[in-house]
Amino acid sequence: MGTIVIEQIQVDCIIGVYDVERHNKQRILIDIEINYDSAKACQSDHLKYAIDYFQITEDIHAFVSDSSYQLIEALASAIADRVLSNVLVNNTMVRVSKPNALTRANTVSFSLIKSNR
Repeated sequence: MGTIVIEQIQVDCIIGVYDVERHNKQRILIDIEINYDSAKACQSDHLKYAIDYFQITEDIHAFVSDSSYQLIEALASAIADRVLSNVLVNNTMVRVSKPNALTRANTVSFSLIKSNR
């Protein structure tokens, strides 16, 4: 078992429940951990047995930038479902952070773990 970690994918999107959030894109940060059976990738050194983290990052960026969620919980769940659509993935952890959501804190975030099994 191995883990790919993608940290702080930066995306501007519509996220939030308040009027100002519904009309103005704001920057969020996405962290993803992807667990999969990496034995063949380690032995073969071939991408076809590995997680293509470039493609996943591009897919997540495009999906989120065009999305319009109210809750970071719902967005994190949708991202996890997209990651899990890759048949190699056993489970994934997704964290969505809104760095400018609170004036009295640096960031607010939500994370979840989902599994294919």
